[in-house]
Parts: sequence; structure tokens; C-alpha cells
Amino acid sequence: MKRILGFLLMFALFFGLAACGGGDPTVPTETNTKTASITGTTPVTITVGDPFDQLAGVTATDSETGDITSSIIVTGAINLNTAGSYTLTYKVTGSDGNVVTVTRVITVLTAEGCPVNQQKVNGICVPIAPTKIVIMHGAPYEVDPFHPDFSGTEQLERQTKQNEVETRLNVDIEYKAYPSNAPWGPDRVTAIVQSSVAGAHLADIYWSVSDWIQGLAKGDAIVPIDKYLGTTGANIHPSYLEIGSFQEQVYGFGAGKLTVDTGLYYNADLVAALGVDNPTDLFLAGQWNWTKFEQWATQVQTALTAQADDMYALGGIVALYAENMIPLNGGSLLNANTGRVAFHQNPALETYAFLNTLYTKGLFELAPAYDAGSPQWQAGKVAMHPGNLWFVNADNRWGGLEFELGFVPYPRSNTYTGDYVSPVSGVAVYHIASGMTPAKEALVFQVWNELQIWQTDAQMELSFELSLMTKFDKEEYVEAYLSIYDKVYLELINAIGISAYSENGWRRNANLGIREGTARTLMDQIKPIYEAAFENYLNG
Repeated sequence: MKRILGFLLMFALFFGLAACGGGDPTVPTETNTKTASITGTTPVTITVGDPFDQLAGVTATDSETGDITSSIIVTGAINLNTAGSYTLTYKVTGSDGNVVTVTRVITVLTAEGCPVNQQKVNGICVPIAPTKIVIMHGAPYEVDPFHPDFSGTEQLERQTKQNEVETRLNVDIEYKAYPSNAPWGPDRVTAIVQSSVAGAHLADIYWSVSDWIQGLAKGDAIVPIDKYLGTTGANIHPSYLEIGSFQEQVYGFGAGKLTVDTGLYYNADLVAALGVDNPTDLFLAGQWNWTKFEQWATQVQTALTAQADDMYALGGIVALYAENMIPLNGGSLLNANTGRVAFHQNPALETYAFLNTLYTKGLFELAPAYDAGSPQWQAGKVAMHPGNLWFVNADNRWGGLEFELGFVPYPRSNTYTGDYVSPVSGVAVYHIASGMTPAKEALVFQVWNELQIWQTDAQMELSFELSLMTKFDKEEYVEAYLSIYDKVYLELINAIGISAYSENGWRRNANLGIREGTARTLMDQIKPIYEAAFENYLNG
């Protein structure tokens, strides 16, 4: 027994020593000493335009192998033509495998010999007052990263960016809300134009929507940015360049790229309770066409009518269905490529007729409402409703709905074989105010550009997918949306100066014509009005 205990003690002692590195010379011992070192990286101060060699006087040595200066890797960049403070990072790997990293500050002075954002007065460098840049937005808390109620994304990164931009470009960025006399639409356009005429612009950068570009540009309240597209504006996605254009010049711009914002949303709880097909499953299976849409809505209506008289399969403004389904029948409302009005042509007329059939069958609610929807939709008595993606979480739209929202794209016509397309208009864009000096204008656009978080197409798709996951409860809704998320085309129906719901507005007349079966007549009546407005938009 004693021999066994002794053996166990020796066994434990042996492995204890081995674990500590004391018994086996092949086990490396830990040390904080690195074989490599870098010298000659003291801070340097130079003047704008001076030459600078980032490796001059810098050496790297390894205690085992000697001079390894040629292995130094330098990261960071210096603009020798712009005053500022720049940081370079020097790295080298020693023979022991350890990496040595050293940072070095390079200060570039102005031609006068002053630090950035300073100038000489009576031979002394004094600070230059920063340039105030005002960004006017409908809801500043959405874009101001320092706002206490900031609702955007990447807040810390945006705060860091803004601080860096303000310091480097010597600017003071301020976000302001639109004044009470510029709440929305024509009132906002008028307020911006009037401030321009008075020579006292409300802001340097305006946030608005693409449908207002014509009024703002013709009022000389904003300027085109084409001259910057090869330099500071090179990051702007082509989709924004298209929707931000007016008469072949770019007036509106944004970060990211345009994505589909409209679709059909349905009460998933109600659909499941009725035992009918799930629309999203039909779409993903490639069966979501006009015939299947009509069959589905008819089945839903039959089941709902058996429950109550005030329940409907379809809700919302019927013209919204037409606006999104005409492109899926090979048509358009205003054809930006040909410059022609197209809402009276066969693809559109076929769509009006199809929707009239659904309306005549009693599938649409009788008192629809736009945006948030009718009380019946809110109360869960309407199965499907058109809407925009941002409605889903918005407190003033659908954020408070007490049922699960499903999503499905609009159905294609039975004969349409092209790609899925969704019209986009009224997109949020930014503008540069008119009336600035060329230097101030260039600075303002540079500031906007550098405040953005630019992404590749792959990164944008991933970000969009992540945002969808915060809006929908089920993976199939996300899958359906991702399959069409960037299939957009520019629709100008709301951009040529005719109010959609005015007496001659397309949406008002389409809604009335579909319900009463008089769409062809009404479209022919308003066609000349739209042709004149479209011609003025394109060439006036």
C-alpha cells in the first residue's frame, strides 16, 4: 500500500513539474520579452506641401536575426496637402512570432505654419471659427446621433464620425426641424423656395422627398450635384442618381440604395384561423398570380361573410393595388424611358378591369382608408391591406396592431413573364441649398458625404435582412421580401406636379374608375392633363 502511495506521489510530482515547465526542456517557458523592436518613430511636424518619407530614419531589429527593417508594414494615410493630425501604425513580426506595433503622429501645419483650423493674426496662430452647417429634417431624432431620442442605427459610430468630421473640416453641424409653416408637401416646398428668394435659406442641407424635386429646382432653391459625382459623390448608388434627377441633372441624393417599400400585408392570425392557403407560401411556390389571388380572396371573403357582415378579404385604396400591379402586367403609369403617359394603355386597362371584378364581387371593404388603414383593418376584420414597410413598427401606423402581420408581394398577371418590379416614388432624399459660394457648397456636400456609413451591395443586403428580422415574426416573410427587395423602377406619376387625390389626379380617378367600371373613360379624360405636365417636367 505504501509503495502504491509513493508511486502516486512521484507521478503527481512529475506531472506537476512538467506542467510548470521545470522537468521538460522541450516545453517553452513564458516570457514578456519580444525579439523585435522598432525605433525612429518619434512624432513629426511638417508643413503643407513638404515631402515626407514614412520610413526615413525608422529601423526594426530582431535580437536573433538582426536588421528586419524591410519587413516593416505601415498602415494609415497622410494628406500632405491638407493640414491636420495623422496617425501611422508600424508593425513588424519578430523571429519569435510576436508582432511589435508602434503608432506615430504626423502633424501637417498650414502654409502659414499653424495647426489645422488656425490662422496667423499679427504673427500668432489663432483658432478659426468653425463653419456652421445646418441640416433640416422632418424628424431630427432620426438622423442626429447626439439627439437624446436618436432612433437610427450605429449611433456610436455616427457620433465618432461626426466628431471627427467637425474637427478635421472645422465645421459645426446642427440638425433642425422644419418650422411650423413647412409641415409637409406644397407648404414645405413653398417655405424652402421663399427662404431662397429672400436670400435667407432655412438650412444648408434639406431632407425632403423626390416628388418635390421639380418644384425646388424650378424655384432655384436647390443645386445639382453632378460636378461632385466623380469625387466626393462617387459613393452614391445609381438608383439614387436616377430618382434624384430632374431634367438630366441630379438634385436629390441619399446613402444606401433604393429598395422595395410597398407590398401586401395580411392578418396572419385571421388567415390561419380561416384555414385558407397562406399567401406567402403561395408566392414562394411561384403560384401567386392574378388567378390564385382572386381565388384566395374569394375563399377568404366566403369564410368571413359567414362570421359577420363587416369583414372583408381586401382593404385599402383600390388604386394602390393598381399602381403596384400594372408593372406586373408589363405596363407603367408614366414611362420615364419613352416620356409618354401609359396609364391608359392595355396593361393598365387590363389591371383596372381585373380589380373591378374583385370589387364587384364584394371582396373590398366599402370604406377604405389609406396609410394606417380603416377601423376594420385595425380591429382585425380585414384580411389583407396594402402598405409600406415602415408602417410595420411605426406607432402612428401599424406598430400597435394586436395580430401577426404577414407579408406577400403583389401578384403578377397570368401572362407576365418578366422580372418582379415595384414602382418607387416619393423617396426620402437630401438636397444642397442654393446661394452658397462654390467653396461653401463643396464643403457642405463633403460634410454630408463623410457623415454617411457607406456599404457595399452585399453589406446593404445583409443590413436590410437584419432590419426585416426586427419587423417580421416568421422567416418566410423575410425570405419573400428579400426575393424582391431591390427590384425597383422609377415611377414619376407623383413627381410632375399633379396631386394624386386632386380632381384630375390619377389615383383619385383610378380609384373611382375601378369601382364604377369607368376607368377607361376617366383615364382618357385626364390623359391630356398629364401629358402636358409630363412634357413640362421633362423639357419645360
